[in-house]
Amino acid sequence: MTRIRVAAVDDHEVVRQGLRAALAMELDMEVVGEAGTGDAAVRLARQQRPDVMLLDVRLQETDGPTVCARVLAVAPRTAVVMLTSYRDTGMIVRSLAAGARGYVMKDVELTDLKQMIRTVYRGNAVIDPKIASHVISAALAGRGAGGARATPVPLSEVDVTIIRHLARGLTNKEIAVEIHRSPHTVKDRLEKIGLLLEARSRTEIVAAALGNGLI
Repeated sequence: MTRIRVAAVDDHEVVRQGLRAALAMELDMEVVGEAGTGDAAVRLARQQRPDVMLLDVRLQETDGPTVCARVLAVAPRTAVVMLTSYRDTGMIVRSLAAGARGYVMKDVELTDLKQMIRTVYRGNAVIDPKIASHVISAALAGRGAGGARATPVPLSEVDVTIIRHLARGLTNKEIAVEIHRSPHTVKDRLEKIGLLLEARSRTEIVAAALGNGLI
């Protein structure tokens, strides 16, 4: 069995130890290292090349998005998941724009976190449902106050629905079931959405949609 190699980065040792203990119980996962600072996280990424890195949004000397970008510069195949207690919309967008494949709250159930790790390992993006709702509300509030996108993007309701499901970490096949279309249609729509949003990956599509207030 191929095991998912996970790294944990948090400036609180008790959090790192808790993650190590919880993930060690899974037959398909192993913790290959942990770090408490941004510099240590980059060294860990360079040396171990983990499949997934759980990264706190705020470390003592820097912030998560900055560390995420540095990690991906030395280990581009590592899927970074921000694990945090911060619900700040700007931080969410910055994290996804930096290349993070997920943004998850620390109060997530362990079962859900483990499933999210498996999801990003398969190449998909995940956003904690609690965070998705927060960002959607903020976007709607901004529009109600007269806010508008600087550059309107011509997406259909189906396109926006696809992006919402994408943010939940669903695969093309799972999205197809939800919207009653074929997986091929979903793949085709995502390619066109990517062109419209100037996004090169599934994660960038979600980040661009959040930044434009589309979801």
